[in-house]
Amino acid sequence: MKKILLFILLQVIVNPTFSQHHQSDHSKEINHVMACRSGVNYMDNLPAPKLMNGVGSSILKIKTSSELAQKYFSQGVSQLHCFWDFEAYRSFKEAIRIDSTAVMPYWGILHTILFIKNEEFDEEKKIAVEKLKILSENAEGYEALYSKGILDFVETKNPEGYLKQLENIVHQYPQDVDAKLFLALFNMAGYDENMDPKKGTIYSEYLLKDLLISNPENHGVHHYWIHQMENCCPEEALASADKLAALAPESGHIVHMPGHIYYKLGDYKKAHDQFIKAMKVDSTYMANQNIKEIDNWNYIHNLNYLLANCAQDGRYKEGLYYAKRLEKMVAVADRVDMHRGAYFYQGIITPAIMEMRFGFWDKAVEKFEAITDKDSLYGRAAMDYKTAFTLFSSGMLALTKNDINTAKSKLNQLDALFWRNSQLENEKEKLNKFQLKTLLVTSVELEGNILIAEKNYEKGIITLEKAVKMEKDLGYSEPPYYPRPTLLSLAAAYTKKGDYEKAESCYGKILDKHPNSSIAYWGLMKLYKNRKQQDKYEGIKSEFDNITQYGDKAVFK
Repeated sequence: MKKILLFILLQVIVNPTFSQHHQSDHSKEINHVMACRSGVNYMDNLPAPKLMNGVGSSILKIKTSSELAQKYFSQGVSQLHCFWDFEAYRSFKEAIRIDSTAVMPYWGILHTILFIKNEEFDEEKKIAVEKLKILSENAEGYEALYSKGILDFVETKNPEGYLKQLENIVHQYPQDVDAKLFLALFNMAGYDENMDPKKGTIYSEYLLKDLLISNPENHGVHHYWIHQMENCCPEEALASADKLAALAPESGHIVHMPGHIYYKLGDYKKAHDQFIKAMKVDSTYMANQNIKEIDNWNYIHNLNYLLANCAQDGRYKEGLYYAKRLEKMVAVADRVDMHRGAYFYQGIITPAIMEMRFGFWDKAVEKFEAITDKDSLYGRAAMDYKTAFTLFSSGMLALTKNDINTAKSKLNQLDALFWRNSQLENEKEKLNKFQLKTLLVTSVELEGNILIAEKNYEKGIITLEKAVKMEKDLGYSEPPYYPRPTLLSLAAAYTKKGDYEKAESCYGKILDKHPNSSIAYWGLMKLYKNRKQQDKYEGIKSEFDNITQYGDKAVFK
């Protein structure tokens, strides 16, 4: 069966068909940032958009005979900096309705929908391209440069030409804040596994540092600064986190964003409260606009982040409550393909994933097995994804009972599932590259735990170290791609071997990534208690009690 797993690993590396659904290459920070936005849904039969207060205030002036068209255009640009693409699209459409001769609203339409992977916008894109080509012939100044850049992007499907024109705008019109912001966003490349900045990262950082000084009241500046710094050094963005929500209080995503920093710094109470505020902002917006939860990507993302936060400070019951809200989202039947990513992966399976976060394998298995696809709503790939986590959880559950044979059986079934899925002819039924890469971690982690249960400590620890690296290689994402840190399995392995210092180090590495993690604190408490290290135990218990004061301590046993 390990030969099958090796084949699958090779397929992940060399076979491009694994990457065609749902997820993009996550090697760049910008892909992580933009991934959520790619699933924006088209909604018809909505009234004309209203001018909003509290969504930021772009000052990019355009050539138009209508002051109202200018207001809607400015609102659209501000909404772009909120990652509120659907509302930006509506604002640009309204600006066009008011003044169809203005060039820049067509640029706005294209800038918005180029990043949306939704065929329902294709006709709109075609019309906008045709109109912009005609109108841009007489465009002047930065309007000509914006138009030339976006049209080049459309034609070549390569952003380099667009970035060059944005640089020209910054050079010729240094007061254009929005061009600088777009340049900063597009150049966010993130950091490698050693946390060294990738190409473009420092470029983006210096643009944003300059804007923080020159435009301290611009919501886009603080929004992008948080994204820029959250992975490497979140403390550098704390001031922006404290300030941002007040700059665009009616945007759910802007209200949500400070929670990223509070979460990364281990201030889970503050992060929790921020995510709840964002949920309320989104809920008000959806009620007022008659928009469903499934069509609001930030609502879904925000609650998924809240679930990860609940796992860190022990809010098990509250986490399950919000997971069930996501589970009960309603999808529109004739838009199942469009909704599946959010509906299934960020909705239907979230209660089971929440059980995995706490290591409640029996409850995870029960919840996963309750998910059936009687109406073929979810599809083969989604059900295989669910089944993989079911088999992993079943194997981990078996090991808690020292049932090694059952655990081995689940591991073999897991690897066989990967093989069968890789042989499917219908690409839509296959697990995509990133899903498979994530699920392969479960196979290696389960194998390592089986070896440890067999007291093959040397090979088991090598295998679990491999799982830890594989999880790390998934790249940066908050909430994490993988439900439960593989370092917990490695720490448990070292403990069973009697190598307590290395076990302690594993918990320390979790705390490096997630300061004040109750799960890591709990592991350390058990370790110190068993070793009768009372002083260390009392010190960690104090931290644990503080961080879980709003949680459910009964779940830690």
